[in-house]
Amino acid sequence: MHIAILAPSDRSFTSKHLPDTDFAELPEGSSTAPFIGIIIDELLKRGHTVTAITTSKAIRNNYSTQEFKHKKFTWIVVPFRPHSFRMNGTHKGRILDLYGLEQNMMLKHLKTTKPDIVHAHWSYEFAGAAVKSGFPCLVTIHDDAVKVLYFFKNLYRLGRLIMSEAILKKTRFASTVSPYMMPYALKRVKNTRLIANPVVISEEFETIETLIQVKVNQLLNAKIVMINNGWDNRKNGIKGLMAFKELQNKYPNITLHLFGNGSENNGAAYTDVEKLEVQNVHFYGAVDHSFLMKTLMDTHLLLHTSLEESFGVVLIEAMSFGIPVIGGNSSGAVPWVVNNENLLVDVRNSHEIALKMEDLLVNSERYKDYAKSGYTNAASRFSVNSVVNDYQAYYEEIVAQW
Repeated sequence: MHIAILAPSDRSFTSKHLPDTDFAELPEGSSTAPFIGIIIDELLKRGHTVTAITTSKAIRNNYSTQEFKHKKFTWIVVPFRPHSFRMNGTHKGRILDLYGLEQNMMLKHLKTTKPDIVHAHWSYEFAGAAVKSGFPCLVTIHDDAVKVLYFFKNLYRLGRLIMSEAILKKTRFASTVSPYMMPYALKRVKNTRLIANPVVISEEFETIETLIQVKVNQLLNAKIVMINNGWDNRKNGIKGLMAFKELQNKYPNITLHLFGNGSENNGAAYTDVEKLEVQNVHFYGAVDHSFLMKTLMDTHLLLHTSLEESFGVVLIEAMSFGIPVIGGNSSGAVPWVVNNENLLVDVRNSHEIALKMEDLLVNSERYKDYAKSGYTNAASRFSVNSVVNDYQAYYEEIVAQW
């Protein structure tokens, strides 16, 4: 099949499919969804033709699109307007016309490409272009726009909600990523299927067992990681800092490593660390996905204090390396993804978080059991092979029924 993937994609994972183009010549694209690269890799491996269309911030009001092609893969980068409300040169803010300019540019490329099916991720501008194209299309709903507005009460998020509701009314086939998201999705699209996000299982179980045994001997010097795309009330990172500070009073050699937007030096997380006077905290900010995966190899715990997640890809990535994940017992899809009630806590309570971390660091057998069961959980439920099998079967059904 010829499959068009409309979703955030960036050069860190598209460049390997474009060997004739220097990495430096490729636009950055959008790095918010590394799992899209996993899906593209698997589809190409299976012999499909893939056209990936993404957006990337326009630089100096240059709104020309760029296209790169090698064999069965094409990457099309469409510029989006940097400002949501203010003028962008001669163009109005992007939310004022609900990403109309960006949707029209993507739509133009779809009509030229003429794929067998369009798979759009998120229910916003990518889905808008897919639905308007008239080609058989699948929209994967990754978040609840109503909940997002609840956590971020601003006009931009209201505009996103309006856009999502209008697009989903016209959507014939959808999927969503967790049982937590199903009621929201089914209320809007009758034909909705549950298909989780994927992870690459890069290490065999025997390798993970060896890795876990090494870490067991280092638990009182543990490297604890938090990965958040944003440092805000929804991500609730400050409770993680408070829990880490409490734990460090007993175990002064443990360290905390913060990744993601807002976790860079002098970012929002840095401000909270300074205010709370927390020691042994390292700031990385947004990093390449490959760097993050290398970091997980020697990480002991992933602490995920988010109050609400529609899925949580970082959870399955950590589990795929045999890292126990501590998450919220009522944080949307987190309990379903983690699949171990013994690792779930009230993430509004920093003392409870600290007790759970300590429980793992001082009980090596418990640590080993949870680390191994987490790996098995990720490999059996979220492997890229299983997820793409589900998508491929759904593509065929959609095309047949269109």
